Amino acid sequence: MIRKFIFPGIAALVLFGCVGAAYNFKIRFNDINGLSKNDQVFFGETPIGVVTDVKYTGIGSYLVSVAVKNKFSSLPKDSSIFYIDSNPFAESEKAIRIIQIKDGGNVIEKNAIVEGQSKYSAIYCQIANNFRKNIHAMESEINEFFKGLQDFSESEQIKQIERQLDKILAATENLSAEMKHKLEADILPRIKDQIEELRRRLKQIGKEEKLKYVDQKIETISAKL
Repeated sequence: MIRKFIFPGIAALVLFGCVGAAYNFKIRFNDINGLSKNDQVFFGETPIGVVTDVKYTGIGSYLVSVAVKNKFSSLPKDSSIFYIDSNPFAESEKAIRIIQIKDGGNVIEKNAIVEGQSKYSAIYCQIANNFRKNIHAMESEINEFFKGLQDFSESEQIKQIERQLDKILAATENLSAEMKHKLEADILPRIKDQIEELRRRLKQIGKEEKLKYVDQKIETISAKL
């Protein structure tokens, strides 16, 4: 118990050197989960600040004042996510975690109040963002794939298309409704256009039946969206 109050205080002094070298703002939480004054603030795995005060507002929420060392003042943004978790270096203590899951955003103004989230909401946002990145990566990969597809023979093109469709089919299990819509409305139609162009060429030589399994995979993907 002594360590809980003494060690964080020492850590705060080491982190700041002096009280004045700080950038301050507040975070509103519905539940503080045991967070207390002098607990640390982390960006990723880097300690960048400390909790300087915790106050109950009387209306079902808490205002947590934090001080971030000036050299890290550009890290917390209005597009950041703030949540309470265990201290990664001392699990018996709490900490505020700041994560940046998307590019952009403005640096938080001094003394501003930002909204915190629960740990589970923050984790959900991270997972959703990873899926979003995956769908964009898939889109970029498919664009590059089709650029080079013409260098292959018709038979090799069919094999390559089937491999791409297998990748998409595996990914659909973990995509959100928003990502599935993106796949269905944007990416899949472009793939179908390429398949129809290939079908036209194969039909000229009487080999359009070679696209049978490609068509089946397209139907399976469409059914899952």
